[in-house]
Amino acid sequence: MVFDPLRVAPNARALALHAEAAVAPPELERHRIDGAIVEMTRACPGYHFGNRFILDRPPTAETLHRWIARYRECFAWRSVEYPAVLTWFEPAGEAVNVASFETEVETLFVAPGEVQMVRSPLEANAIVAFSSERHWQQLVELECATYHWGEAFMQWRASGFRALMDAGHGAYYGILGEDGTMLCAAGAYYYRDVARFAGVITKAEQRGRGLARLLITDVLLQMQKRANTIVIAAQTGSQAASLYARIGFTPFLYSHSMVVRLT
Repeated sequence: MVFDPLRVAPNARALALHAEAAVAPPELERHRIDGAIVEMTRACPGYHFGNRFILDRPPTAETLHRWIARYRECFAWRSVEYPAVLTWFEPAGEAVNVASFETEVETLFVAPGEVQMVRSPLEANAIVAFSSERHWQQLVELECATYHWGEAFMQWRASGFRALMDAGHGAYYGILGEDGTMLCAAGAYYYRDVARFAGVITKAEQRGRGLARLLITDVLLQMQKRANTIVIAAQTGSQAASLYARIGFTPFLYSHSMVVRLT
């Protein structure tokens, strides 16, 4: 049976789960156990946030060991013992410490009802919807130059977004320089009437020029034609989070994640 996040609860947490579903890899499996949603991505067992528990409520020092034991049971199919990942949602964005484990916090924002378009000479750079193999390869190259997750993971991640696009669930967009180099990129994906931005990224030497803001506002206008609610996420306290707030996005929930090394 397909897991429907809206059946969990008609509230901010349900919206967060709905937005997660919009950008989930096509092969991601979901099922419910007592107290949590289990996500599994068997095609990529090392993908932290595709192999995790989304808890109904925060763990405590007393319950953490039980969650770790349950995690081992659910993920016994993995040939390598990867860290356990526990995620939950809270209305507060301060990092917390549970049994000496600190959480990573992501701010979930909802888009404003009206978008103020950016007027800038940067509009001379073409905003394009991905339509070729070269566009996807440039995205992978851009992400490999920015993150440390490795090319194999980036290729797999891009293939998932491409599969979602081919199935009609969204699109990826980029700003190209005069020589055709991709300077900035962002995905826009849909689950029913909710949309979520995916993978907003700008080439390192192009940051500070307003490219991300230009691309986000342009894509946001297109997303509003198809979705009632639009979500974007960023690490709490990051430059990206500050940018989204300046554009007019409003925080509505915080995603806390704990990565526990299993030894």
